[in-house]
Amino acid sequence: MRTRIGALVLAVVAGLAGCNSTPPEGCAPEPQELLDSEGHVYRCIASEDCPRTSRLTLCVSDTDVLDECIRCLETKCVRVFPEVC
Repeated sequence: MRTRIGALVLAVVAGLAGCNSTPPEGCAPEPQELLDSEGHVYRCIASEDCPRTSRLTLCVSDTDVLDECIRCLETKCVRVFPEVC
């Protein structure tokens, strides 16, 4: 009985240790460049310069992307995807 309780406590502690921790590097997919009809990358100064559809929003922060959004990154318009982990 003691080993089961010990195992249960260890499992709970291990589960809680993973909360609010930095996700591994492979969790966030790479941003995808937005291309025009000729295959050129759209250029921008601010995210508002980037073309987007009605279902895509502008990214509001540089961290914790929860939904797919559009951002100006290094003068290129990119589509940013949420973390998969």
